[in-house]
Amino acid sequence: MKIEIKDILDNLFGGVYYVDKNRKIEYWNKDAERITGFSREEVIGKHCHDNILQHVDEAGINLCQNGCPLHATINDGEKREAMVYLHHKEGHRVPVIVRVVPLKNEKDEIIGAVELFFENIKVQSLEEKINELKKENYKDELTKINNRKFLEEILTEIFSRKNINKNNIAFCFLDVDDFKFINDNYGHLIGDKILSMIANTLKSNVRPADKAFRWGGDEFALILFDIETNNQLHELLTRLKLLINDSFINYKQEKLNVTMSFGATKIRKDDTINSLTKRSDDNMYESKKKGKDVITVN
Repeated sequence: MKIEIKDILDNLFGGVYYVDKNRKIEYWNKDAERITGFSREEVIGKHCHDNILQHVDEAGINLCQNGCPLHATINDGEKREAMVYLHHKEGHRVPVIVRVVPLKNEKDEIIGAVELFFENIKVQSLEEKINELKKENYKDELTKINNRKFLEEILTEIFSRKNINKNNIAFCFLDVDDFKFINDNYGHLIGDKILSMIANTLKSNVRPADKAFRWGGDEFALILFDIETNNQLHELLTRLKLLINDSFINYKQEKLNVTMSFGATKIRKDDTINSLTKRSDDNMYESKKKGKDVITVN
């Protein structure tokens, strides 16, 4: 019985693809389809920088144009490993660990490279999985992330408990800039896709203990833990803002992306839920006044 190497690659755990020296995609396995949303028919024969994976780093730098591990390996033949954020077909950013190895011919000449990529997700315990099932009624119907009801319950729990260090907890509102333009010019179905794209980028890239919510309409919220300073809060939100800015969906040969305005604040000694959310909301509107695509922390 002859076993084809492609049959083995198709059943590996993790995404696998390989490219020629010009970075044209020659192979794309089943897990690559699952992780990215792109079928092999959509990518074979194209280049990885043709609005497909579009890797970016934490600073939002497009690695396809500057610092691509695959390109570097083709140039020098060195193996590489990196943490990057790939572009899913639905637009959001997915954190992955990539490993790249060179492909060589019988003359030891580099003729391409293979990239393996794995979702960088936290393994859930059985208890966590059960709790997730219990909270299905706390999911937003459109975006599938936590809804406003769950957010309000968590805030109530935080403010009612005496044994929580509330000084290190932060709250943030973030609102899509000019979302009406998207709905008016592209339709509400595209607007819904944009909202789902944002939700998936937030869900995939907040820290494990932090929570992302859809507040309603085109507004989202975050609860962030272990925040010691406003500078730390600003840095964390900057990473999320850059990932949202670099997320996009394809629509009739056009790349559609959005920016968001952020308003964040840490819980203060005499805060109530109303004072906390109002201050965050005021900060968000201050970001709008500053020209949008801005983070205001106060």
